Order: sequence, then C-alpha cells, then structure tokens
Amino acid sequence: MVSVYCYMAIKDKPMVWFIPFLLFIVIIEHTGMYIREELHKVNSWLYNISIPVEFFFYSYLFKSYFRDARFKKIALVCLWFIPVFAIGNAVFSQGFYNFNTHTLVAGNVVMIMLCCLYFVDLFKREEETVLRKDPMFWISTGLLFFNLGELPYTIFMDYLIVHRHDQRAMLFISLNSKLIYIL
Repeated sequence: MVSVYCYMAIKDKPMVWFIPFLLFIVIIEHTGMYIREELHKVNSWLYNISIPVEFFFYSYLFKSYFRDARFKKIALVCLWFIPVFAIGNAVFSQGFYNFNTHTLVAGNVVMIMLCCLYFVDLFKREEETVLRKDPMFWISTGLLFFNLGELPYTIFMDYLIVHRHDQRAMLFISLNSKLIYIL
C-alpha cells in the first residue's frame, strides 16, 4: 500500500517496479502459508521460484542505480547468473521440490556484494548526497543486514536439517521472519 501511495514520486524511476514486486511477494507468502498450514503440503517449490525472482529484482535495481560502468556490468552479470544458477541447481543438483539452499547461498553472496558495491558507488560520487533521502541507500542497508544475517544459517542449513538439529527448519523460519523486519 505504501508503494502505491508513493506512485507519483516513483513513477518515472526504476522504484516503480516495487509495486508489482511487493504484490508478488505478498501473494507468494500467503500462498506459501496456505500450502503449508491449510493443505499440509510442502511449499519449497514455491520458494524455489520466488527467491531467484527476488534476487533478480534487486540485481535489476542495483544495475539501474549504479553510476560506475564497471558496477553496472557486474550487476548485469548477476542478472544473468541468478536465473541460470537457480535453474541449473533445480535441474541438476537439489531438484525442484527440495528447498534450493545452494541458490539461496549464491543469492545471499550476490546481494552482499552488490550492496557493498552500491555503497562504494554512492560514496565515490562528486555531488553531496543526503543519505536519509536516498531510497536506494536504505534498500541497500536493509538488504545487506538481511543477507548477512541469513547467510551463516543458509551455509549450514543442509547439515542442520539432515542431522536433525533443525529438521523442520523452524530456526530458519524464525531467523528469516525477524530479518524481514530489518529488510
């Protein structure tokens, strides 16, 4: 609702894509809860689709807001890498119906890298920038904290689940839901 309210301020900027993106996320989250809680079925396949879409979207935003040509090229490579890696992982490694932790780890690393590049890009600018008025600064900050918080768990997620330390991924769900507030 906030993104729709801000439409006039963002209508000519890449931020306008937040409106359908956030709608997509709300639909995915409600569908995922419905599948898990009402149908009592596994919803991993749904997140194997939505997570790469999220990483793709944020990579697109970074590409749009980078001023340094090298950073734009890196973001463009990430735009291609994320879907290719996610499809390859689903087809050849972890499967479509198992939660694709390798894709999540790769995406976390890509997001952390792009956030750091954005901060470098931002602080290399000649003109003075008021950070509290720069939406991409706040998006980058939220993404950095979110992905830094999620990465350690996702690296060890397969081990923790297989060895029954977090068999139903309740620790992951708890950690992720708290990190979403930061994001």
